[in-house]
Amino acid sequence: MPHVKALGRFYAYIEHRDPLARAGNVIAMFILSNQPFYPLYIYFLIGNRFWPALLTLLSSPLYALVPWLMRRSIPAGKWLLMIASLGNTMVAIKALGPQSGLELFFFPCAVLGALIFSEKERYSRWSAALAPVVLYLILRGSYGPALENYSSGEHAALFTLHAVSAAAICIVVCFTVTAALARKQPSG
Repeated sequence: MPHVKALGRFYAYIEHRDPLARAGNVIAMFILSNQPFYPLYIYFLIGNRFWPALLTLLSSPLYALVPWLMRRSIPAGKWLLMIASLGNTMVAIKALGPQSGLELFFFPCAVLGALIFSEKERYSRWSAALAPVVLYLILRGSYGPALENYSSGEHAALFTLHAVSAAAICIVVCFTVTAALARKQPSG
């Protein structure tokens, strides 16, 4: 049963003694596992002009490295997760244009930054939570045109997809961190 061994290696890879580090690993793997499907969603919505969405796959190696780095340095692993998420968001906005609703992904990045760092890491927590808001404000209106031209109807369909996806990622981040913190506390 090679698939059972592979699954065991996967769980061993994301495991961590620190609950928030493990939560970061789980979130990174969740995002990584969904990345190959994103260009397909775009293809089904807009057809053969989906190719700019392939650029979002550039962040895949960064997400894959999060658990590896988390074992060596918890703060560095958490920051890699933040950088991969912010970078992926900015590349996607440039690729498909802000009209597609991709700027909404700055919100899950802010939620991730606010929750993934512990109270002992309060400066990182504040920095990571505020960085997406600051980037949103600084970069708003400066992305230039998307790499393809999309109709207003296509932008509306993309906006719906991205609004639902951003909300879903916020929910996954919140539930993952909440579960990690619940495991950390003694039962009683």
